[in-house]
Amino acid sequence: MVRAAMRSAVSAAMALTVLMASLKRPAPRSRLAQWRAQAERLMSAFSWAWQHEVYRLQAIRSSYLSNSTMNKALRASERSSVTALQLLELFAAEDLDAIIDAAFHVLAATVPCDFVSAFFRSTGDGLLKQRDSLGRESGLEFMHRYMALTPALPVALVNPGIKVLTTRRHLPRADRELYRTPFYREIMQKEGWRHGVALCFWGEPRADSPVFVATVYRGEGQSDFSETEVANLESTHPLIDCALNRLREREAATTVRDAMAMTVREGTRGFAIRDANLRLVQANPVALRLCAAWVGQGNVMPAADPSGAWRLPLALEEVCHELHQDWQSVLRADPDTAGFRRHSGVLRCQVPGLSASIAIACPNTAGLTEPTFVLEFDRCVHGVPLETADVAAPVL
Repeated sequence: MVRAAMRSAVSAAMALTVLMASLKRPAPRSRLAQWRAQAERLMSAFSWAWQHEVYRLQAIRSSYLSNSTMNKALRASERSSVTALQLLELFAAEDLDAIIDAAFHVLAATVPCDFVSAFFRSTGDGLLKQRDSLGRESGLEFMHRYMALTPALPVALVNPGIKVLTTRRHLPRADRELYRTPFYREIMQKEGWRHGVALCFWGEPRADSPVFVATVYRGEGQSDFSETEVANLESTHPLIDCALNRLREREAATTVRDAMAMTVREGTRGFAIRDANLRLVQANPVALRLCAAWVGQGNVMPAADPSGAWRLPLALEEVCHELHQDWQSVLRADPDTAGFRRHSGVLRCQVPGLSASIAIACPNTAGLTEPTFVLEFDRCVHGVPLETADVAAPVL
């Protein structure tokens, strides 16, 4: 009955709190008055402990998560010791730096530790930026060395989706053996830690390697993290994961809008936008027909294969991979790279007059989002009619 009463209270007060906390959409005065009156009646009936629980649920609900993700976050918050204010800070974060600071507060409050660090800016085979709760930021040369020496990265790559890595399990347990390793001498000793627990975040859909890692540390002479403490840390994983995925979705939406704006500016007749994993995001009818003609070498066929996935010619896939590798190379040299653009040039196939070009569009901020690919199709001979409704602008 207690849980049912809480859910009833939350559902009635939710709209008002969401409006006051983060929503920027206007609401009719009559509805706003109803929400306010309901919230005031309900809040007066609960003690501060009940209000605290309401705020906890509202912090998650107000973050624009899908129903399944929201339910996942609700269950996780019930199991964790995260406070309502910490949840509000986490889900109100508008950029990566704010999420990192909120994650520091959440993890430091979950277990006793000396400091917390965050690793981010993925290149597909490692993370090239790190800052910690002590205000330190690691340089590029140090991060390249870190990625080369850490035993955690190979473990993560062979265990896709793994959430928790511990020094107890993945480093030598005997001090004498550990002290002889380059990782201890060049990394652990320099940063001042002996025990650590890392939470790995892979994004949604899952990337090939972690896109973000948050780690808590203890120094020499202190006890290692217990199994209970590791379990407590793991209970915070879904909460931070939801906040990161929310930010990734927002960044990805901005990048897609930039890509679509490119097609309009350039007057593209047939265009398609694909994400970093080459999944179709958007396409107009001209692109679907011309791509199908390319795949069928002139015989127009459905653009989707039997599994429902939009088919992309192998030659164009290879160009996308090459452009992605170019971006990763630039990122390895400068992890703060943003707004990267590169064009493939004109590509042709055996179908007379049919051509395509590919551009890679990267986020304008150095956050979590992967680049987007803009594919432009054209045919300069008869065969595929180009109608006004087929151009890119009306899609916007």
